[in-house]
Amino acid sequence: MPKRRVQSAVIAAVAAAAALGACNDDPATVAPTTSSLPATTTTRPDDGVFLIGLVVPSVGSGVEIGRSVDDAVALAVQQINDAGGVNGQQVQVVRREEGDTVAASQVAVQSLVQLGADVIVGPTSSLTLLGALPLAVDAGILTCSPTATALALDDFPDNGLFVRTSPSDSLQATALAQLVEESGSGTAAVVYLDDPYGRPFAAAVERALRRNGTTVAESVPFTATGASLRAAADRVAAADPDVVVVVADGGSGPLVIDAIDAISDGRGPSFVVNDAVRRPAATAEPFDRLLAARIEGVSPLAHTTSTTFLDALTALSPSATGLYAHQAYDCVTVMALGAMAADSNRPAAIAAAIPAVTNGGTACASFPACVTSLEAGRNIDYDGPAGVLAIGPSGDPTAAVFEHFGFDSSGRDEARGVVIVGDD
Repeated sequence: MPKRRVQSAVIAAVAAAAALGACNDDPATVAPTTSSLPATTTTRPDDGVFLIGLVVPSVGSGVEIGRSVDDAVALAVQQINDAGGVNGQQVQVVRREEGDTVAASQVAVQSLVQLGADVIVGPTSSLTLLGALPLAVDAGILTCSPTATALALDDFPDNGLFVRTSPSDSLQATALAQLVEESGSGTAAVVYLDDPYGRPFAAAVERALRRNGTTVAESVPFTATGASLRAAADRVAAADPDVVVVVADGGSGPLVIDAIDAISDGRGPSFVVNDAVRRPAATAEPFDRLLAARIEGVSPLAHTTSTTFLDALTALSPSATGLYAHQAYDCVTVMALGAMAADSNRPAAIAAAIPAVTNGGTACASFPACVTSLEAGRNIDYDGPAGVLAIGPSGDPTAAVFEHFGFDSSGRDEARGVVIVGDD
């Protein structure tokens, strides 16, 4: 493969984007950047080997996700190597156990640092990722998470060495506000679990609602106690909104929805809920038929409908479930394309090139297809199996596909289509 020809178009796009950012002094239009590189960050050598460290759980509550991510990474690596590898080098993968604790994920990442991994896929949990990411950043290793959506990662001091292919909860907040707008509701109350997860998520929802012109009539924190639930229901009833946006988990979400519905005597508002409320905890009573009809929400797209991708995945691993598989496949593919664009396996160079290969060029959904376009001298826009992926300078997706869900008459969740947000 004529390497220089393949990379010339994308390198030009990267350079143009950098020049635009450097020349623009207007703080309202300059693209967001991460914090400056600290003295503890290691400058990693370019050793000519593209080594991927994979941190996934094979024990604990995340086993199903771990197996699915493992399958998808294997597919991406197979396709990359069959297409000639990354900058002429075959991709290698080293797996380490994430477990279900921060300590276990830290041990896994430290092991990969010592092995000299160029990039890491995982950990899968936002909690374990937040605990382990500083180790990778300090070592100068690029990390991509296919599943961590926590808002706490939006402004994490990652020095440009963290990307994710699942949308942040800040984008989910935009999708929730879009559902409210599409319902025709003019006023909304935001009811949220009063904890480190719920507070920033609710604030993001309120900002998104106001951007869309929806009046936020009330913002109500609550805890899963009887007194707090009754107080929250009273405040919502007094505000009399058209719709209530609920940000909670699978245990507390149904409780506060039932409390609000009970005080309204079944004639209350409709509800828009976040992804965690989609699958109520086993201890929660199913929503009754009339209430279920008034509840809808969004959740990250856990499965893609791309038959091309799913056929390739099951051909490689017949037992593959596809759960978050396309996001894991995206992680490997965008990092490999970034390395091709940068003509380097250095993590910082790869990270800097990723926005250019996921925005503004010829659409492609796999490494081989993208390389074909690059060989033809075209810029590329890798959109992945889901058909929508755009990673901005901060390393976060700027566009995403969410699944729109509701509940049937038995209280069971059901898919109702998709909600696309952002600018791809």
